[in-house]
Amino acid sequence: MIKVETDPKAGLQASLSEDILIVIDVLRFSSSIVTGLAAGAKQFIPVTTLKKARNIHKKNRSYLLAGERKGLKPKDFHFGNSPIEFKKSNLKGKSIVISTTNGTKTIEYCKKSKLLLIASFLNAHAISTYIADHFPKDDNISIILASKNHTIFLEDFICAGLLVSNIINSTSKQDFNDDAILDKLAWSSAKDDLEKTIRQGHHAPYLESIGFNEDVKFCVNRDIYDLVPFVQGNKISKKNLG
Repeated sequence: MIKVETDPKAGLQASLSEDILIVIDVLRFSSSIVTGLAAGAKQFIPVTTLKKARNIHKKNRSYLLAGERKGLKPKDFHFGNSPIEFKKSNLKGKSIVISTTNGTKTIEYCKKSKLLLIASFLNAHAISTYIADHFPKDDNISIILASKNHTIFLEDFICAGLLVSNIINSTSKQDFNDDAILDKLAWSSAKDDLEKTIRQGHHAPYLESIGFNEDVKFCVNRDIYDLVPFVQGNKISKKNLG
């Protein structure tokens, strides 16, 4: 069965059920993780608070700090939560401690799962291909959206629909919850003018208003990275498919 969950806390139950979990936070946690790993980062270490991030950095000064609060880079951090910033940086071999408003909290709910992957528009095909090639067709898949206060973000909803469509095509799964069906319909409606549709939500205009229009434009690119970020323990690293 393919399920889409709009409450990050659903990751707890899905983990206990031994589902394959996929976290989506298009603007911008998921896209930043994918881009940072593609730019050569060795690993990301997700934490839920800025204090935890700073404490890890104090113990290991070679670790870089990345993250945001209200979309903006915290004081004394090396990076914000910007895929464009990561794309332009030399991250080869670097370990990056990251804390974001929604994405890292969602990871915390999900990290006890048997398999936890991170998806965005940038690597959606790689995610579905990896699942189709490595797991039985009867495995349950839960797609967890990094919502905030029970409010979903349009871009995550649509990206989930792309993943559902891809997984159906790759595995012939035909059993879904209602949210998965709605997401698939949303993707079918939005795919021909994806950026325009996402800019109708509230998240993309907010990021544009604080100076991250280029991030929004970049994050709607499809399948430009052939890699799968996966979470093991407290670290996020990658599998290259190409």
